[in-house]
Amino acid sequence: MEGLMTLFVALTAIAIITQAAVLIAIYLMSKRLSDQVEYFMKETREMMMPVRSIAENFRVASANLVEIGLSARDQFRRVETMITDTGEALHVQLARFDRVSQDLMDRVNETAEIVQDSIVRPAREVAALAKGLSRGFGAFLFRRSRSTVDQATQDEELFI
Repeated sequence: MEGLMTLFVALTAIAIITQAAVLIAIYLMSKRLSDQVEYFMKETREMMMPVRSIAENFRVASANLVEIGLSARDQFRRVETMITDTGEALHVQLARFDRVSQDLMDRVNETAEIVQDSIVRPAREVAALAKGLSRGFGAFLFRRSRSTVDQATQDEELFI
């Protein structure tokens, strides 16, 4: 039994040595992995500096674009208001021009009627009176006999 006990103690010792070797291997692997992770983290930190700078630049550019957009919207609203005001003013001026031109046309027509009533009609009346007197004196003084067709044509011309 003692031989069996020695065997079990030897097997236990081999198992403990094997466990120790495995633990040492795990330690060395974790140490190597830790070194690699630390190296990776160091490089990542170095790479993060430019990325942070780029992100900050993007943030500033984004803020500038927002400001430009707001400014452009304000300018567009001002231009839109100016165009609307100009259109309304133009509409008012065109309506005023239409009224003035209509008033001018009415005055020109009234003036033409007044001129016709005060100058042309009396002139026609005087011309008709003179023509009548001329014909009357001509008929009275020259007593020619006319044909009725000539007389009718002459009367029609006077009528027109």
